[in-house]
Formats: sequence, structure tokens, C-alpha cells
Amino acid sequence: MFAVTVRNTLCRSNYAVQSASLLFYRHAHAHPTPQQDPHHHKSHINHHRRLDLHDWPTSKDPTPFEIFNLKQKDMGMPQLELKRHIKRHYLAYVKLYHPDTSLTIHEKGEELSAEEKRRRFDQIQQAYDLLKDPRRRVAYSRYQTARTRGPTYGPAQHGYTKEHFEAYRAANAQRRQYDFQNNEEFWQAGTWEDYYRMKYKREPPTKEEFEKNKYKILAGVIAFGALGFALQIVNTYNRTNEMLLDSQKRTLKSMHDLNEHSDNFGQGNSEADGLRRFLVSRRTSLKSKKYDEDTEPEPNDKELLVKYAKKRVGQWDKAAD
Repeated sequence: MFAVTVRNTLCRSNYAVQSASLLFYRHAHAHPTPQQDPHHHKSHINHHRRLDLHDWPTSKDPTPFEIFNLKQKDMGMPQLELKRHIKRHYLAYVKLYHPDTSLTIHEKGEELSAEEKRRRFDQIQQAYDLLKDPRRRVAYSRYQTARTRGPTYGPAQHGYTKEHFEAYRAANAQRRQYDFQNNEEFWQAGTWEDYYRMKYKREPPTKEEFEKNKYKILAGVIAFGALGFALQIVNTYNRTNEMLLDSQKRTLKSMHDLNEHSDNFGQGNSEADGLRRFLVSRRTSLKSKKYDEDTEPEPNDKELLVKYAKKRVGQWDKAAD
């Protein structure tokens, strides 16, 4: 019994020594555990592909067709299938971009901001509201076709046919006035009558009503034209009077300047007037010579006039002899 106990004890001791040796060997030859790089990130999840969605359009202002991955040819698919396509995409977009349930989305290596996701969700909602309504969807399809292709046929001879309306609509697709956001009724209408009802909220006038009121319309046009013509005549008359008044003013001014020149600007043209002007000029010249004021008295005008008169009388007497 004692021998059995000793043998069991030795067996346990040998097993313990072997286990310790094995652990020591493994620890000595074990490879170092690689440390996790704090800058290492797992690859980002592409939620668009996970939810079977195409990538977000690259254009700044994508169209509803681009957002829901629709082509013009897809408008010909069955309505139930088209409705399911739009609904499926919309629910997937809600999971990604709704402000309350939006996921972390990366694009071009950067995380989308909350403002950008909100902006995309608003575009998705507007596109869905448009595409889920068959009437609005068809109208928008017309708008897109007209913008890309332009008019493919000429207007009909009669100006009130459906073909003429289609040609007019296609020709004006690029104009801001007829943009889909500004004038959706223009693209929803099928004829001129439909457009009139949508635009003015009333029934268009019939041919009988037009024939019935055409003389009243003609009288109104004539009256309006006559009023405009009368106003033009009155305006022309007033302008003519103003021009005549300006011409008379210029004539009076010219006559006044001529009289002033004839009268030598108030100085007179007679010999006496000329002598008076000479005396005034001579007196002024003499006064300017201060060195002569002490030696030579200032001449009297009366004496000068008397001398001048005697001289002239002498000249006349000689001429008479």
C-alpha cells in the first residue's frame, strides 16, 4: 500500500515538472502579441450598397429622377412596379437621412455633416412627393424630355390644337417663366384649355362666347387705341408749344443783343458821345500819372468841349469857303 502511494506521488511530481517545463518553453519561444494601432480604423460601411441603393448623385441640385435612379424609359414600366421602386428607395433613404434615424455616412473619406444630411433628406422628400403623384410625375417627365430634346416637330396650322400646344411647350422649356418649379400647371396640362383652367381657375371661353363678344372686344380695342392716339396728340401739341416758346425767347434775346450793340451798350454813337468817352479815358490816364499832378492842373471838361467845338466850326467854315 505504501509502495502504491509513493508511486502515485512520483507520477504527480513528474507531471507537474513536465507541465512547468512546457509552459516555460512556450513562454520563451512565444511571438510577441501585436498591439492595436490607435490610428487604425476599420473600413467604413457603405450604407447605400448595403441597402441596395445607388450612390448619391454628384450634381449640386439633383433631379427627382436622379435621386430615385429613374430614366425616361422607366416611365413606361407598369405603374405598380414603378410605385414599388419609388417606395422602396424612399424607405431606404429615410433610414439613412431622416434626422431622427440617420446613420453615420462617409463620402470621399469624410463624414457627412448633419446639415448636409438634412439638405439631402429635404431633396428626397420633395422628389418623393412629386414622383408618387402620377399626374405630377408625367408632367415632370414632359418637362425633362422637352429640356433635353427640345421641339421635335413644328407647330400645327391651327393655333389651338394639342400638337401646337406641345410644340409651344417644347420650345419654351428653357425659359425661366415656364420652369417646372415656377409653372407646374403648364406641364400638367394636356391642351390649351387645361392650362387655362389651371392658370385662371375658371373655364376657358368657348367659340360661341368669343363670337358673341367679338364686337365688344373690337370696340374696346378701338376705344383703347383712340385714347392712346388722343394722348399722343395732346403730348405732341404741348411739346410743339414748348418748342415755339423757346424759339420766341431766343428771338427776343437776339433782338435785345442787337439793340444793345447798335446803341454801343448805352454809350451812344454820336460824335459827342465819342468825345465824352475820350475825355473819360483821358482823365483816367492823367490821374494815373501822379508825378504830373503837382505841376500840371487837371483839365476842365467844359474847356475841352469848347475848344473842340471851335475847332470843328473852323473846319466847317474852311470847307464852306
